[in-house]
Amino acid sequence: MEDNQKIYIFSYGTFQDPLFYENLFHKDVIKHKAVLNGFAKCIDDSMYFLLKKDQLSSVEGTVFEITKDELFLVDRWEMFPQYGRFLANVLLTDENKVLENVYVYSKLEFGKYYLAPTEMKYSNNPNANEQNLKGFIELENELKSFPLYDFIFMYEIKKEIYDYFEKLTHPYFALTFSLKERKEKIILQTMTVAFKDKDKYYVGILMLGRKDFLNAINYYEIFYDLDNHGKFDIEFTPLYDTNMDFSIFKNNKPNYVISLKEDSNINESIVGVHEKAFEITIKNFDIDPWKRFNYLLSVFFDFKEKNKL
Repeated sequence: MEDNQKIYIFSYGTFQDPLFYENLFHKDVIKHKAVLNGFAKCIDDSMYFLLKKDQLSSVEGTVFEITKDELFLVDRWEMFPQYGRFLANVLLTDENKVLENVYVYSKLEFGKYYLAPTEMKYSNNPNANEQNLKGFIELENELKSFPLYDFIFMYEIKKEIYDYFEKLTHPYFALTFSLKERKEKIILQTMTVAFKDKDKYYVGILMLGRKDFLNAINYYEIFYDLDNHGKFDIEFTPLYDTNMDFSIFKNNKPNYVISLKEDSNINESIVGVHEKAFEITIKNFDIDPWKRFNYLLSVFFDFKEKNKL
């Protein structure tokens, strides 16, 4: 997309609170009262909102006109793709017109959910939200000067393991690297994704749109105990499915650590390789994370074949 193309999101929860949009969006952000038709606003046992299709229902909220970088920031706040985003047409009630192609976020369904009470504007108590917001803003400020990344920690697997991961409906987990000697932890919100290339099968640990101070080489060195800070303990904590099988990750190291990096200062894509670490640097990230994912795999497998890696 063009950098100056307008981007709209529809909020039916926390982002309508001035505490949030005034801290996370630019100073003069344009907003409109709006209604999303054909959906019902629901809440699950964790007290977070989600949307369900319902032709007889509608959801009141606010449309914000934001930048591309702010959309990526919302992705990080919503822990995309645990909260997926889709495009919809939304009615702007203050102008009585339909706005097309507005991004809407909804949580992945898990367990029981209920119709949210009309008076329930936000999904968590204000104190908890304010505390979470403060920590998020502090982290974003610390990482502001660092580049945007997509990462895939890639494992070559057998067909039966591929079949298992391909069928997972909630493949989300926290990946924690702990360095006991220095009491340091790196906690990553990740997911698994199964894919294949020709006659080989893979599962990847995937992160999309992450601001990071580590690159593909750093993660490769952590996995392979090559980091000069010491040996990291690696933990896997499921976020939904407590029966999720992590044995392929616990008993093996990734065959490759690959990444896509955004750098607005370059004009042509750059491919870098260091042992099992592989990084592509491009000028601009596509707004669609799955297009970036497919692009990263395509370039990686083409490079791997041409160079017989």
